[in-house]
This record gives sequence, structure tokens and C-alpha cells, in this order.
Amino acid sequence: MARLFIAIDLSDQQKNEVAAFQEKIKGYMDGIRWVKPEGLHLTLKFLGETEETRIEQIKKGLDEAVSAVKRFDITCGKSGVFPSPRKARVIWIGLREGNEEVCNLAARVDRSLTAIGFEPEKRSYTPHLTIGRVRGSIPGKVIHLYLEQEASFSTSSSTNDGITLYESKLSPQGATYIVRHRAFLPAEAHKNIFKDNRDGSD
Repeated sequence: MARLFIAIDLSDQQKNEVAAFQEKIKGYMDGIRWVKPEGLHLTLKFLGETEETRIEQIKKGLDEAVSAVKRFDITCGKSGVFPSPRKARVIWIGLREGNEEVCNLAARVDRSLTAIGFEPEKRSYTPHLTIGRVRGSIPGKVIHLYLEQEASFSTSSSTNDGITLYESKLSPQGATYIVRHRAFLPAEAHKNIFKDNRDGSD
């Protein structure tokens, strides 16, 4: 069995910018388990424990899901918490650019994997980047400070060219992420995904 999820990767520059943002808010937010740069992903769908025999089928499903979606730009920013400011458990940042495209991609992935037997998502999808998890409780005034003071945060922009199927291996030292597949978005969306005329042949 493999613990799988599907995500969009950030650029190295964006990861560094988020890491610098985490360092800034550590100054007034205690009791947070901060996500390391290698764990910063825009998760599209979590599959959980999955039989190895299903992975090839998943790869084909992901390739199909992205086949008609052209590449698009992503900029991370804004601040948020789940489930609410009064009971914050997750500290996250959202998207300033690419929100609609990421939602569309998540829906396509969900439909494609539902077609091969995975459970469809029951909750509405909100693109977000988890940057920290609350260990205990944080005073409401601190959460409101984060939400108000950091609302203007923004990373640089990067072009998203694909989605990644990750395996997550858990250990006492934390999670290790292994790439099991990359499904690349075409430079331009087109209907016939099987015909390739780059060599000039018919």
C-alpha cells in the first residue's frame, strides 16, 4: 500500500518566499508546527492508502485530466485559517493568481479518478497552501493579527506546467515525499491529445 495524494508544486523561489513569510510570523505565533519547504504543495486530492496495483490506472487518469488544460500562472498570497478564527487548527495562504484554474484542475482530477473507482470529493474545494498546524490553541487576538496584518502577503508568480502524484511516507522525523508520476499540462490546450506533429510528419 502507498499513501498517495495529488498536488501542484511551487517554484523554488516561491518556497523560499513562503519560508521567509513563516519566519516573520513565527515572531508572534507560538505553538505551531510549521510545514517545511519540501512539504509545501497545493493539494488537489488526497487518495490515502492505495494498492500499488492501482497506480498505473491513476497515472493514466491524471494524464487524461490535464490533457485539455493549458499551462497557467500561480501567485500565492492572502492569509487564512481552518476551520475558523476561534478554533484555528490550520494556518494557510491562498492564491492571488490562478485560483479559477486550480479549481478547474482539481475538479477534472476528481472526475477522472471517480471514473476509476475513487470516492468523489464531498466538500467544496478551496485552493490553499498549508504552512502550519496548530498544536494546542492560539489566542483569538493573535489569529486576528495574522489575518489582518498578513492579508497583503504575496509571492512571485510562476507558471504551472503539471501536477504530481506523490507518495507520502510518515516517520517520527516527519513526512518524506516521493514522486510517483508527473502529468504535464500542454503549452496550449488542444482536443487531439494523441497526434503529435512536432516532427512535421502526418
